[in-house]
Amino acid sequence: MRTKIFFISISLLFSIWQTKAQSNNEQKSLKGNTENHPVRTLYLSSIEAFNDGDLELFLANFSADVKMYGTDGLYEGKAALRERFKAILQQFPKKKMDIPELKLHILSKEVVMVNFRWKLYPMGQGPSYEGVGSGIYTLQQDKWVEILEVETVTAVDEVLQQKQ
Repeated sequence: MRTKIFFISISLLFSIWQTKAQSNNEQKSLKGNTENHPVRTLYLSSIEAFNDGDLELFLANFSADVKMYGTDGLYEGKAALRERFKAILQQFPKKKMDIPELKLHILSKEVVMVNFRWKLYPMGQGPSYEGVGSGIYTLQQDKWVEILEVETVTAVDEVLQQKQ
């Protein structure tokens, strides 16, 4: 009887150890794969679409019920974002957005947070606005979409401050 209990205990310990090791490996694989993650590609392609003035391609990465706490207010839903960015693209047709820093934090297989620094040149070069932001992406129906974004301005070149 003692021998049977001993082997059952050893089997249970081995199962627990194996499950924990598998969980640790999954966490390492999730965290180690940010350079080639689809969210990075999606995020950078949307910035490229913004720079090209392609509003629909830019908006494609946002969910229908996205919330964006932008530098100029809260925008809820893709329609509100469309109006915001349509006005920006019309006002600044030569604009250029750079992303000097982009970090992904893989929170689970279905949720990724991005933290980024941005620099916007309204005339394509020269004076700029700088800021930081964060976004949350979720995997919905086999497609990554952004559901939340928060951004803020951290610096404005003096020339642009005079025009405000």
